[in-house]
Amino acid sequence: MVHFNSKRLQKIAASSFLFDDFLAIIFVEKIEMFNFLKKSDVSVTKIRDKVWMSENAKFEFLREELKKENDTLYIFWFDDTRRKAESFFSGEIASLTSFVTAREFIMNTEAGKKIIFAEHYPLYQKEADLFQKLHLQEAEIWSSLDEPLFQYFGGEKIISLMKKMGMKENEAAQHKMLTKAIQDAQKKIKEKVMVEQTSHSQKGWLEKNLAS
Repeated sequence: MVHFNSKRLQKIAASSFLFDDFLAIIFVEKIEMFNFLKKSDVSVTKIRDKVWMSENAKFEFLREELKKENDTLYIFWFDDTRRKAESFFSGEIASLTSFVTAREFIMNTEAGKKIIFAEHYPLYQKEADLFQKLHLQEAEIWSSLDEPLFQYFGGEKIISLMKKMGMKENEAAQHKMLTKAIQDAQKKIKEKVMVEQTSHSQKGWLEKNLAS
């Protein structure tokens, strides 16, 4: 797991102006003051993001976690992402029983299970509403930079930068600034969506709701 320190962030910030808005938000915007200036934006639920370079790396980490503990539910917002996970874990029956969609989980809540969200939903408020409904004090969310949502915000450029920093594909980035950047990006998406159209995949959702 990679936790960015201040010197590392300053080094990244020096070159981040070359990239798109999302990258700039991650490493530059309100480094020290956003928690104090925007109290109303802080969710009741504490979000812990872990972001890998690739979806395969995320699934490999998931496999290792399942070997250590099976009493965890991995929640997917999109059917397509869950199918990808099921395909990756083909033949590992014990693992497949741990995968549910958010819709299925809401209908059949299983008490006593640890919950990890295996992807982000494009709209921040929809996530926040579910977290509050479940009375979660903390929500852990796993993502990868090659997912459609992150590709929309220049995921390839961020991957390239991480590699230049010496990060390995199986390492996950985790920092409160990263979480804030993801939430800001989700809110930017909300500004562009007048009436949400649902979809079974991240890619389909973006195509339906953010078509130029």
